Amino acid sequence: MKKFAFIGGGSFGFTRKLVKDILTFPAFCDAEIALMDIDKERLAYIKEACEKIVRAGKYPAKITATTDRVEALKGADGVLCTVLAGDVDVWKYDITIPKKIRS
Repeated sequence: MKKFAFIGGGSFGFTRKLVKDILTFPAFCDAEIALMDIDKERLAYIKEACEKIVRAGKYPAKITATTDRVEALKGADGVLCTVLAGDVDVWKYDITIPKKIRS
């Protein structure tokens, strides 16, 4: 069983999509997904959402959640850092810069 640690895993949209993608690979369908976030409320919400993905796909995967980064990283085979520093305004450059290049 592989383990993936999501640091900043409280993002509802981004984390769910990544978890769904990872579990579609046969080599990772039984992975442990360790969600780590400093926001306990968001963490509980995304944990439940990921558990629904596991149930719906009938994956033998395991979802864990913690506010302890060291615990999440322990034994991880892969690490995804999904921390958002600041507000969603930081994303505007992901769109505006490539748009300028294509013009």
